[in-house]
Amino acid sequence: MFSQAPSPDLSAIIPMCNAAPTVGKVVESFLDVPGHRVEVVVVDDGSTDDSVAVVQALARDEVRLVRLEGNHGAGYARNVGFDQAHGRHAIFFDADDELHPEVIAEAVDALDATDADVAMMPYTYRRGWTSDHTGMNAFDDVVWKHYLRDERRRLVRLSDVPRLLGFSNYPWNKVLRTDRFRRTGLRFSETQVHNDILGHWMTLLDARSILLLDDPVCTHIVGDGGGNLSHRMGRERLALFDALDETYDTLERRPELRNRYSHHYWDFVLRSSAWALDRLAPEVVDAGRQRLQQHLLRINLADFMRIRERRDPSLADRIVRRSLV
Repeated sequence: MFSQAPSPDLSAIIPMCNAAPTVGKVVESFLDVPGHRVEVVVVDDGSTDDSVAVVQALARDEVRLVRLEGNHGAGYARNVGFDQAHGRHAIFFDADDELHPEVIAEAVDALDATDADVAMMPYTYRRGWTSDHTGMNAFDDVVWKHYLRDERRRLVRLSDVPRLLGFSNYPWNKVLRTDRFRRTGLRFSETQVHNDILGHWMTLLDARSILLLDDPVCTHIVGDGGGNLSHRMGRERLALFDALDETYDTLERRPELRNRYSHHYWDFVLRSSAWALDRLAPEVVDAGRQRLQQHLLRINLADFMRIRERRDPSLADRIVRRSLV
């Protein structure tokens, strides 16, 4: 009889669309993770450049290429890749960022040594192809330092660290247990932009325990130009409110969690929408304000009263002001 090959320790799921200059290095970085078996699932989301050829040229058994018909967005591609992942753990990564392989190895080891469902780590930024690195954005930096308390690692529950729900909803700063999140139905939105909000919230809400590791896992490359989806501020940016609606739909189906974390959710809504509204093209601003108002009016009245009376009265005032604009 033939023995079945052991499962990989980690599946790296990488959506790809026109990433020929960068995707090869990203894949090779995962194959360089020390001490662990890694499979890389690259999901091509309708590339029209040489991205597919770059991945195929690697000619590695650990790399699987899944090709989609047309362009569906990174969220859809992540969902397809997760369905096909074989690893005990998984990470969702972008095709144009920089991985720190030794931190991935540390995260897998730490998950194996604890009962945590997900390991979460900080990140750094780099603009374009310069050598200048900066730390996390201001909100993330404050929250992270508050919860780590000068420790290198902490094993916590979400109720201990609820402000992580409002963390930038990047998918690549978390390594998660595949079986656990298959059972809970983890998925990403299928909007073209902001598709990682739902994945971020579902990951933290469904984690029975969370391991915080104070080593940056990724350098996020911030492009200099405006071609990237993250920089588009026309009507397509209104997909933010589709992603928020889908996330809130998930919370409404789980009223206990909606109640417990409602103030964190609505604070996140106001911060993320303010960021988008300040950058929208002038001809789209009114539509954006209307979508925000419609979303705010979905708030559960009992949740609002708890926010007003006990949890965060100033947040309640902000909700009212934005609802009446």
